[in-house]
Amino acid sequence: MKYKLEFVKIGENFKFAGVGFAGNIFITLNALMYLSEDDLMFVDMETNECVCSEKNVDIFNTKNCWEYYFEQTKIDKDEEHIKFNSLLGAKIHYDNKDFFMYPENFISLKNKFYKNFKLKDYLQNLLNNFYETNIKNKITLGVQVRLTDMKHYHNVSPVENYINKINNILSERPEIVQIFLASDDSMAIEEIKKNIKIPIIYYKDMFRADEKSPHLHPYDRFESNRELHLYNLGVECIQEIFTLSKCDYMLKADVSSVSIVASILSENIKKVYKL
Repeated sequence: MKYKLEFVKIGENFKFAGVGFAGNIFITLNALMYLSEDDLMFVDMETNECVCSEKNVDIFNTKNCWEYYFEQTKIDKDEEHIKFNSLLGAKIHYDNKDFFMYPENFISLKNKFYKNFKLKDYLQNLLNNFYETNIKNKITLGVQVRLTDMKHYHNVSPVENYINKINNILSERPEIVQIFLASDDSMAIEEIKKNIKIPIIYYKDMFRADEKSPHLHPYDRFESNRELHLYNLGVECIQEIFTLSKCDYMLKADVSSVSIVASILSENIKKVYKL
């Protein structure tokens, strides 16, 4: 059977359907838990605008922003299918911080994901090039630091906690030679670079919070004059998620879908750490 997952608004005050793009991937993974091994799923991020939807622009000849980034199965106009939406109940529980510590528990779900979706070639090439140039044959700790609006509104760990935990991990794992750092906050990157002795690598040209624009409110990062800004936020999200998934070890953020999805879709991660 084929299924269609339609993204809808969580509430009237939300600007777009679903949540951030990493969160939308998490919602999609949760939806796959409802399917059998033989079922297929189509993601509909066109009926309602989502976080990466570019108005009045067709990217790759589609207005379905999931298809900016992924190839997916199709549902013909008159083809029988089951429709559900992004508000469906949780099969995987986001709030349980220990639940995502063990990538080996998600092998079946990862296989379902890749049965239904394939990264577009341009993204796979970006990821492969970064991996081959920067990570291959180097034992790497992936770290995600999620601050900005989460720090402003919620009791998430400050950057100092990440620094302390990184140093503890490096003491435990002296074979680690570098850190891949994923973060929405350029100030956190600079602070970690000052306090960690081994090399720090990261995507250098990404859109991040800084002193002039600290992104303290949930929609701040979605406002920019950058060309195709919303589309590019999705590209950058995918780059960080899938590069984290290729690291040997990972320190997950206190609360973030980026490192949760990286754990579920892990390619190389041997152990996940938490703060």
